[in-house]
Amino acid sequence: MSMLCRHILRRTAIAVLTVYLIITISFILVHVMPGDPVIHLVGQEEYYYLLDNDPVYLERQIERYGLNESLPVQYIKYLKSIATLDFGTAYANQKPVTENVLKASGWTLMLSVPTWLLGGLMGAVLGVLAGWKPGKRFDKIMTPFFLVINTIPANCLSLIFLMFFSYRLKLFPINGMVSAGTEGIGRLFSILTHMCLPLFILILFRTAGDFMLMKSAVSQIREEEYVLTARSKGIPGKHLLFIHVMKNAMVPYLTSFLMQMGSLLSGSMIVEVIFGWKGMGMLMYNAVQNRDFPTAQLCFLISAVCVVASSLLSDIVNAAIDPRIRTGDVYET
Repeated sequence: MSMLCRHILRRTAIAVLTVYLIITISFILVHVMPGDPVIHLVGQEEYYYLLDNDPVYLERQIERYGLNESLPVQYIKYLKSIATLDFGTAYANQKPVTENVLKASGWTLMLSVPTWLLGGLMGAVLGVLAGWKPGKRFDKIMTPFFLVINTIPANCLSLIFLMFFSYRLKLFPINGMVSAGTEGIGRLFSILTHMCLPLFILILFRTAGDFMLMKSAVSQIREEEYVLTARSKGIPGKHLLFIHVMKNAMVPYLTSFLMQMGSLLSGSMIVEVIFGWKGMGMLMYNAVQNRDFPTAQLCFLISAVCVVASSLLSDIVNAAIDPRIRTGDVYET
């Protein structure tokens, strides 16, 4: 068996164990949250009414969702539901949890995929330009700008854009994903106008982070001895950049870029809640708020699997590119 295959098997085993531990921890966290899930299941007023007038019906609802069983029993059932992909019924709308999650995932991917691709591309290009010629006008403009963006919380920037472009200028809708009563091309245009502001904010934050990473990598590598030696031999700048610098700068950048895949389905909770975008972020937020155990557990599971899978993929790709990673030499000083 080759060294690369052994490396992949070892990392895959670690990933599977990590997912199992996350499943267990998420189950415990969901069940120790404060509040009574039965109240959110039937409604606060209805709960107290049934408690006084029809406690038998209330007990049937508790038994229906297994809330009267011990945590170990619920845990075993939860593991079985994962194995059979049967995650039960959501407390909020009495629909299958899988149906709710699939619907929310589609809306989240409409924001996260363009953010991942465009933010990664622009961050890489701008970072290379700034890192290759540090101290120039382009670097002096872009670096402070993206540093400021990185320091602004997403909720603050979202509210600023919402107040200025939606309330003041009325260029974009204030909230939601699509205007009521629209069909065909009108519905498509309505979705695009609703997603402009949240998409722009997410791309801006992603570009800022990727820009700083790529600029740092290029700035460090351009001062390495082998690059200075190549420059002293008269190698053209473009050849030096793409052959000697970019090849090595792409390893840490590719690691970060692939690991960002883990957030494609988890969504951006803050931005989605502020703009009323009913994706995975808002679904997870509402599930935690309403103590919707089945929905919250599936959301946590999907987020965990995506993060671990993206980390595994980035490790495999980097091991294939850089032999030092699979042999462990890269960690030696």
